[in-house]
Amino acid sequence: MTALSDRDMFKICLIGCGIMANNSHGPAIKMYTKQNEGIQFAACCDIDEARAKSFAQKFDVPAWYTSIPAMLDEIKPQAVCLIAPVPITAELSCEIMEKGYPLILEKPPGAHSKETRHMIQIANAKNIPNQVAFNRRYMPIVQKTVDILTQWGGVGCIYDLQYKMVRQNRTDPHFCTTAIHGIDLVKYILQADYSHINFRYRELPDKGSTVANFHLNCTMDNGVLANLAFLPISGINTERLEINTAHGLLCVNLPIWTGCYDGFGTIALYNDNEKKWELDGADIAGTSDDFVLAGFYHENAVFFDAVRSGTKINGDVASGLQSVEIAECISKRTNEYIRGASHAKS
Repeated sequence: MTALSDRDMFKICLIGCGIMANNSHGPAIKMYTKQNEGIQFAACCDIDEARAKSFAQKFDVPAWYTSIPAMLDEIKPQAVCLIAPVPITAELSCEIMEKGYPLILEKPPGAHSKETRHMIQIANAKNIPNQVAFNRRYMPIVQKTVDILTQWGGVGCIYDLQYKMVRQNRTDPHFCTTAIHGIDLVKYILQADYSHINFRYRELPDKGSTVANFHLNCTMDNGVLANLAFLPISGINTERLEINTAHGLLCVNLPIWTGCYDGFGTIALYNDNEKKWELDGADIAGTSDDFVLAGFYHENAVFFDAVRSGTKINGDVASGLQSVEIAECISKRTNEYIRGASHAKS
């Protein structure tokens, strides 16, 4: 077999060599290079040189940088994976896309909707493939849930949906950047945008000036009703779905990370007042590797496959705009969201 030249390689670069890169995207990209011929994990970049070098050594990446422009100009990758703090994600994303590089970026796509719209404008103007790393969409357990619902007739079989995100002592002022995962996931499972939302808040000032429980009472464009609850101060880390269907109650416990209470996750169907069956998340995924269970491998693989084949990317920045708008409403403590309205009601 003739060895591929550097010119023929599909080269991937990663920006941001912190915890998310080490635990999730790094292992995912390394697995992708092993499972696909002609792929090179070519370089990584971080403003902390020691961190960049350590990441490169850990994942057998041949080059590391502290300058994004220098890396892009020298490597000229076919795809870039960006894992940056929320306040600078939009700025860096726009710079990368302006240079013409296909981009997968960690959520959220912008700290607020204005940034997200600017990112969409640049992506469209430059015709740049892009994808937001909403990893819940790509969890094998979520894909299996969608497959089951599709076999049952799709959203027509769904009466309503309940989603709850619970965390231990999350007092950080920007919890919405985590809550956006649940907002996006419900949209994805129900295959519809939010039409109308009423918000309710329980402020917890003794935990912090911005800390609160918040509940969303939602109507989707397709008529399905959904209730979302976000509880940042609790004694457990879980994300759970209860989907009431014509076939019974489908309960999904997500494998959000290693050591979370629900472990590898489960899907169970209840009907006639009994459990009919239960599936284990590791069995669904075919592995107990956390970065696969949590969707990080598949979100990267889907993006790289699409760039290589030139096919449409469904999870682009534009697909995340409404989720950013709703997270922004929560941050501002608005009481009502109406799709298409010029402003939410306070």
